Amino acid sequence: LRTAHNQAMLNLCTSTAMVEELRNHGIERVDLWQRGVDTELFQPHKATKEMRESLSMGNPDDTLLLYVGRLGAEKEIDRIKPILAAIPNARLALVGDGPNRENLEQHFAGTPTNFVGYLRGEQLAAAYACADAFIFPSRTETLGLVLL
Repeated sequence: LRTAHNQAMLNLCTSTAMVEELRNHGIERVDLWQRGVDTELFQPHKATKEMRESLSMGNPDDTLLLYVGRLGAEKEIDRIKPILAAIPNARLALVGDGPNRENLEQHFAGTPTNFVGYLRGEQLAAAYACADAFIFPSRTETLGLVLL
């Protein structure tokens, strides 16, 4: 692995701990790839009545749970269902798409779950700002960028 990495012009790591670890193993040309959040875009004031209405399927006074990310089996989104059922008047908005969408649509059939699809930019910022709680069920996330 060292030989392969040392042929690269640059090896990027997502944490200073990994940069140090690779350097300790003799990997050359290592640098930090800082993954930050656009704090100008992702702000509480980005919430809009229209987005809250849309995400909650016309029930803006209900508790709104939000998941953002790939709809893949490894994300364990199905684990949200009992939480949704346990919160009175709760609604779930799943922002994103992926290979497990059809299975999830069947799993959440009959529940107040909105499969929103992809959102970007101002719309994504508004979705985060409108939610009452962000739900992230995956136990095996490698980077968890949506958490940032």
